Amino acid sequence: MTTTRGGSPWADLPDEILEAIGSRVDRPVNVLTFRSVCYSWRSAVPIPDFGQLIPPLQVRLPYPTDVDGVLAPSTMCCAEFQPPIPNGDSTSHAGRLIKIEESNRGKLQLLNPISNLKLRYSPIQLSLADFRVVQLSTSFRLRLRTGFTAFEVNKVVLFPPSAASYSPPQQQRVTVVAIFQEGRLGYWRNGDESWTLLDDKNFDYDDIVPHRGQFYVVDRLGKLSRIDSSLGFVESHSPPQIPDGGGGQKNLVESGGDLYLVDRYLDGRRRNWKDVEDALNNSFHAIRYLVGTGRSRKWNPRAVDFKVYKLDEEIGKWVEVKSLGGDGTVFVLTTECCFSAPAAQIAGGRRDCIYYSDDDDYVARTMLTTESIRVFQLEDGSIQEVKSLPRESNIFLPPGFRTEF
Repeated sequence: MTTTRGGSPWADLPDEILEAIGSRVDRPVNVLTFRSVCYSWRSAVPIPDFGQLIPPLQVRLPYPTDVDGVLAPSTMCCAEFQPPIPNGDSTSHAGRLIKIEESNRGKLQLLNPISNLKLRYSPIQLSLADFRVVQLSTSFRLRLRTGFTAFEVNKVVLFPPSAASYSPPQQQRVTVVAIFQEGRLGYWRNGDESWTLLDDKNFDYDDIVPHRGQFYVVDRLGKLSRIDSSLGFVESHSPPQIPDGGGGQKNLVESGGDLYLVDRYLDGRRRNWKDVEDALNNSFHAIRYLVGTGRSRKWNPRAVDFKVYKLDEEIGKWVEVKSLGGDGTVFVLTTECCFSAPAAQIAGGRRDCIYYSDDDDYVARTMLTTESIRVFQLEDGSIQEVKSLPRESNIFLPPGFRTEF
């Protein structure tokens, strides 16, 4: 009997069933995932017409940019590149973490998931049959028409969570919820002239994620709130029982059906909404003042430690954990999306660790280099540069690829 790798008999499904399933797969990246299962699945669904025009979803960007931008959908994947690859090493087929983003004409662009740098395949042409992908998470980013990420937007999601499955999202039914200006939480609906604040008292929000069909948002003190169907807050969970609200930056990660809080301790102060307001009101070169350059820029704290908490939903409390799951898991923290990945499937195979970058400002969101990625190990609390680890140095750069701005 023909089986897929791992012994699953999915390859023996009748053609009519495969065609019926394939006909319901719409987004290009979903077609790519479907076709990567095995030969029979690849034969059942043709390569989509990536040149087919897909109207870009236009969204008004928050102040101070205050112009029309584009909402770009992307998918975080674990990609296993099939041998042979010219000059590839013995681990060239190991899984790599990549982002697949759809352009305004449906074409697929491979990106580094943390830096957003484009991945270019060299020296040979990449075929869609050259790799298998497993989807880990989906995300969106707001960018200018020129392609640059909107610097004032930290995190963007579609409301309700089910809207993220639209392909492409329909302009007339989109509500965009975002954390912008370093802590404000607001939303924009098609036709709105400007953004509306969801909370006009708390301007220190750090992250927002979908969890069990609803959105949860966390602030810098670790307070967790749930957003209901009317875009209102309906409940809150207590912050972790640690002095002064813990570290200086909070991220939410859904993994294995559970919600985790990653608390990042920093060696300096992060920029907040008041710094943004002061710059916009008092600085002649506000954008240059906020962005800065290199290590001399005013806000560029480094992580010195991490703590991880798991939400106990029965008692509504964060409980500190020393492992990311018994099945071997890693967390990846990015500006647009924080997600978990199976350690056994990716290059290096290191478990219970967190991949991240310290640089979270405009420069990092558009021009961060692969060398800036670091890894924190929960077991011993160590922090290392990924580029210095032989087994993991290319976890975000598949063999034969290079990055470019």
